[in-house]
Amino acid sequence: MARRTFGTIRRLPSGRYQARYPGPDGRLRTAPDTFESRPDAARFLAAIETDMQRALWSDPKTGDTTLRVYADAWLAERRVRGRALAPRTVDTYRHSLDMWILPFLGDMPLRTLTPAGIRRWHAEIAASTGITATRQAYALLRAILNTAVADDAIGRNPCLIRGAGQPHTPERPLIDPAEVERAASAMPAGLEATVLLALWAHLRIGEVLGVQRGDIDLDAGTLAVQRQVVEIRGRGPLVVEPKMGSRRVVHLPQPAIDALRRHLDEMGPMLPTARLFRRPDGSELRLMHLEWYWRRARKIAGIDHAHFHDLRHAGLTLSAQVGATLAEVMRRAGHSSAAAAIRYQHAADKRDREIARRLSRLAGGSNAADDR
Repeated sequence: MARRTFGTIRRLPSGRYQARYPGPDGRLRTAPDTFESRPDAARFLAAIETDMQRALWSDPKTGDTTLRVYADAWLAERRVRGRALAPRTVDTYRHSLDMWILPFLGDMPLRTLTPAGIRRWHAEIAASTGITATRQAYALLRAILNTAVADDAIGRNPCLIRGAGQPHTPERPLIDPAEVERAASAMPAGLEATVLLALWAHLRIGEVLGVQRGDIDLDAGTLAVQRQVVEIRGRGPLVVEPKMGSRRVVHLPQPAIDALRRHLDEMGPMLPTARLFRRPDGSELRLMHLEWYWRRARKIAGIDHAHFHDLRHAGLTLSAQVGATLAEVMRRAGHSSAAAAIRYQHAADKRDREIARRLSRLAGGSNAADDR
């Protein structure tokens, strides 16, 4: 009979058999049940050993933890590149958990979550809310359970719906600079430059709100992006660090410099820490105000389809069209990875192909005229 190399079996005073085995951390675990015979205990140990070799084993004690308890700890401890999550990210994750994940799955032990159960949950929330909320909730649940796999709380991640957590954002329309100028002129007094900075400095809306007088150097023609303003449910606007990797100094093209010079002349002397943009009545400019002003201005300019973020998209695409490399687009945009910046070069490539097609038609027309 071959000597046992994994786990131990002993006979109890009751006559039944107990199996024990070491986990990946070296600590001994005891089988949850006793066995009628030694071969039954041996088969249990063989199955555990196989699961460990296939990375399917989970600690039975940890697996009894409910998703609610595990998810709350995950959110509190989550780090990205060694940094705590941004307040807006925590707010978004908390909303997804409280609205779409925990009410359905929160009281279930981790070990009871199955692919079939996850599919039923996904179908239920997809019927109850929009595409974006469903995608975000699924992606968050998958990330939490990936950590549970790494913690040996479960053997494998039951989130197996292909493509469910991937964004499928339609390509945004490009806005012509002349259309942007019309929209800027339709903004309230003192806010025209918000639109032009979003286009020419490629600022996110929160970065526009966060610009201070001291961030601008008109002599050098630069703007330093050092903060953003985010809205947190129950807490209002918060001034926080820009997105990871987004601190940057942007060199401004002349239209942006001219807009800022006009704005500063109109505003008069300002402290370096003063917020650059305020509402026409002098009160604090918040995200909801700027978005409302933009909706009105875009309608007047005849570009109802354009979101405020599309201004940044258009500016970065123009940068790619005039020859900016991928690294240069990333730096101007404040992107920490190439994936986000690639789409602007993709848009520039599409535009370049369209120019080539138009040149071909022009050449064809010229040849036809010559033949006549």
